[in-house]
Amino acid sequence: MKLRAFTVISTFILVAAPLFAAQPDPDIRIPFANYGGIMNWSADGDSGLYIQGRNNRWYKAALFGPCIDLPFAEHVGFVVEPSGEFDKFSAILVRGHQCMLRSLTECAGPPPKARAKSQ
Repeated sequence: MKLRAFTVISTFILVAAPLFAAQPDPDIRIPFANYGGIMNWSADGDSGLYIQGRNNRWYKAALFGPCIDLPFAEHVGFVVEPSGEFDKFSAILVRGHQCMLRSLTECAGPPPKARAKSQ
């Protein structure tokens, strides 16, 4: 019986370990977003946004659902946390509509075509 319990536990660890390892870092934040901490942004269709922080790092914000006017927006508002940081619990405002974030991950930046449009 002891051998069987060990086999079940070791099988669970082997199966579950990749699931836990593949999770994105939950603590990604853009500091001082309410004081000029966001330098640039580029829409990724109606489902996401590339954001450049003051530290020249790029972040990909995935939205919970489509943000209808995002591909055509000329400016976007960033709803930040009380600490002034922009994180996965924040939102964006597009033409008066609030779009909630699903995740915020660090990335290399927008694709070259999208980068050329934003400049």
